[in-house]
Formats: sequence, C-alpha cells, structure tokens
Amino acid sequence: MTRSPLPVGSRSSMRRRLVFRCVITLALLGSAQLAGAATPKSNVTAVGRIGIITILQGGATVIRGLSQFEAAEGIRLLAGDLIRTQPNSLLRVEYPDECSLEAGPDTQLQLSHPAEKKRGNRPALYLMQGWLKLGCKAGADASLASKDLDVVGVSGVIVIRASGESRAVFAEQGTARVIKRRTGEAATITLNPGDFLVDEPGNASDMQARPTAAFMEALPRAYRDTLPFRYSMFVSRAVEPQNQRTFAYADVEPWLNAEASVRRQFVGLWMRKVNDPAFRGLLDRDLAMHPEWDRILHPEKYEVEEPARPHSASVKPDAASQPRPDSPAESVPKSN
Repeated sequence: MTRSPLPVGSRSSMRRRLVFRCVITLALLGSAQLAGAATPKSNVTAVGRIGIITILQGGATVIRGLSQFEAAEGIRLLAGDLIRTQPNSLLRVEYPDECSLEAGPDTQLQLSHPAEKKRGNRPALYLMQGWLKLGCKAGADASLASKDLDVVGVSGVIVIRASGESRAVFAEQGTARVIKRRTGEAATITLNPGDFLVDEPGNASDMQARPTAAFMEALPRAYRDTLPFRYSMFVSRAVEPQNQRTFAYADVEPWLNAEASVRRQFVGLWMRKVNDPAFRGLLDRDLAMHPEWDRILHPEKYEVEEPARPHSASVKPDAASQPRPDSPAESVPKSN
C-alpha cells in the first residue's frame, strides 16, 4: 500500500520543527561544554581578582558550574562562585589588594571581588541571605548588592545582614552609600562611621547613630575582632577542591527563584540539568518563579508554524501545446 505524499505545507512545518529541535539540542550541548569547562581548576578570573579562603570555621559549600565541593582553607575562589555556609560557620576570603570579606552563619552569596561590576554598573558581589562583613582600603570602590538594596563606595569596614526582606547595614569603620532599589524608591543614603541603617518593605528606612542591641546580640562573635590578614600564608600553596559532586534542585533553589537580574544568568549555565528528571520536574513545578526556563523546558510552545500554502488552482492545458486533430483533407484517403 503506497502512502499519500504529505502536503507541501505539512512537509515545511515538519522541517521547521526538526530544525528548531536541532537548535535546542545544539544549545544544550554547547551549554554543557561551557558548564563542564567551568571546573574548580579553571581560572576564568583575572589573577588579581582571585580570592583565597584564609579562615574557615565550621563548614561551607562552593557551587561552580555544574558541580559543588566543600570549602577549605587555601582554596582559590573565582568570580561567580556560589557560597553557602552552615550554622555557626565563618568563611573569610582575602584578595591581593587586601580587600576581604567574611561570610557568617547560614549565609548564601555569589562571590566576586568587591570592586567588580556587572551590567548596569551594579555590584557583582551579591548577598542572598545571612551575614557579610566587607573591608577594603580607601579608593577600592568596593560595593555589594542584595535584593532591593545596594551598598556602594565602601571605604573601610561595613557589616550587612540580609534576613527575609529586611536589610541592616552597619558602617563599622569608614563610610559607604546605600542605594535603595525597592519599587517606587530611588533614594541614596550616606553612612558615616558608626551609622546603622535598617530597611524593610513598607517602612521608611530607620537611620540610627549606633546599632541596636538586638543587632549586636545577633552579630557573629568573630565579627567583633579584627582578624589578621593571612593571604601570604596561602598564596604559594594552592589547595585543590575535594569531594566534587553534582548538586540538587534544593541546593540552588534560592538562586533559581531570585530577582530576575540575578536568576537569568543560570539558564545558560545550568541548562544541562534539564536532563535530570528530578531536577527538571521541580524546575517545571516552580516555573512561575522562573519563567525564563519555559523556553528550555517546553520548546514546542515556541515553534513558529508556517501558514499552509494555498492549493494552486487547476490550470487548463495550453491549447497550443495540445496535438491538433487531423484536418479533413488529411483524413480522407487520396484517390489514385
């Protein structure tokens, strides 16, 4: 039994679907190669902007590319690394220019040198939640970002706590500027030494001359001391990451559901994770929180259908091309 040939429009539509699926496949493969190349041994950061873990109390995890590993003193950290500390932990990162940052307990942040900027001139160092103590010399143009609030122009030492939607900033030494980014607000507040600012949604920013008793009581104990600079102890001996392994959805859920300017960067980096059924299922379940993944999870929704070509009208054969009937003279036999 012979099959009827597909109409021209159907064949064209099938070709377009095939090409579209090939593009998605190539994108997945390309992303996998890029993400796979971002192993802990790769150096994609300028040498002067590579941080070294110089103090670690308790436990912490580093997520880089498609893998995660346990933090340890002496490990080099690169721009873009995601840091997660455990309760009662302290992780100190130092840079060659004597900038340093200390991540306190239950803290999540995206690492970068404090002077690095992203598109739109926003700070590249991003605090998702927890405690961060940042110290840089004058003129370093240090800064950090968090949801709805950025701290820029840091000269000296500042401490910031991100808890839920609340932000508290303490200018322990030196000065800084706080840029409020909540909807409808475009305020810049200058902090002088000792100033303390609390910013919460729905309330006006509360500026005080000194930190509250509650803030000081919750302050990590290690933050009360000035820790010695230990960069020179580790600069000549690199420590390789251990126990490298993949990560689960729960490990990166806060980043997948972060503010749009933060979470979009992970679509290309983690695209290969859609091949993990468990990760894909949870990613699809929470799609409303990260709609940019819809095109990756459901590419068929974005296929463009070609309009079917109209059937061409029957064309009568050209009369000139038809054989002419014999003329009467030619149809009568000639008599001898």
